[in-house]
Amino acid sequence: MRARALSSVPRALARVLPVIVVGLFVLAPSAGAVSAAPAPDYRAELGARLAAQVRAVSATDGLDAAIARAAEIEDHVGPLVAVRYEAALARNQAGAIRPAILAYGRVLELDPHHVGALYDRGELLVVAGTPADRARARSDLEQAEQLRPDHWAVPYRLALLSGQDGDAPEMLAALTRSLATGLDLGLLAQDPAWRPLLAADRTGPGLLRFARTYGTSALVRELERLGQAAP
Repeated sequence: MRARALSSVPRALARVLPVIVVGLFVLAPSAGAVSAAPAPDYRAELGARLAAQVRAVSATDGLDAAIARAAEIEDHVGPLVAVRYEAALARNQAGAIRPAILAYGRVLELDPHHVGALYDRGELLVVAGTPADRARARSDLEQAEQLRPDHWAVPYRLALLSGQDGDAPEMLAALTRSLATGLDLGLLAQDPAWRPLLAADRTGPGLLRFARTYGTSALVRELERLGQAAP
């Protein structure tokens, strides 16, 4: 995964979640990395160069042109993880949820541990909303958290998914992990997906207790207001 994003939400979500956007999730070498350089991965280097071409096409000619360029590259040089991820990202950014879900699956065929593809697909599967989709979303997000336990976005999504399923203990456990890795609690008030959970008997009291424990008085008052206003 390139140093750009763990997630690029569909345009409808991006309007309300400006925090979780392209640029969120940057990979860096671990502190304990072995100093000896591994043998060069020439296919990965080629993929990175060609993925940059796809990004450039997206910036100048639009998402459809980027998707077409990615297909041309694969026809000429074969499948490359980075190029397939660019194609999936373009479909995601275009709001084409089902095609993007399938495209992220094609990334994972080449690299089952691609954190960006796991997170992005999991997020889209939550949006898609069928019971089978939600079960698959949980699996993707749990795997992404195992691979990158140091970022708040994945347990945040798992918390929201658990809350929507009415599992308050797991919701709060995931929120605690997210908070420990950098979550800004103000997002609970900014993200409209939490509003029905604030109003629900099974999840609302726990969310308010969590906010009282870790947040500010102003946040608690705003969450109380949002819960009362929710339909």
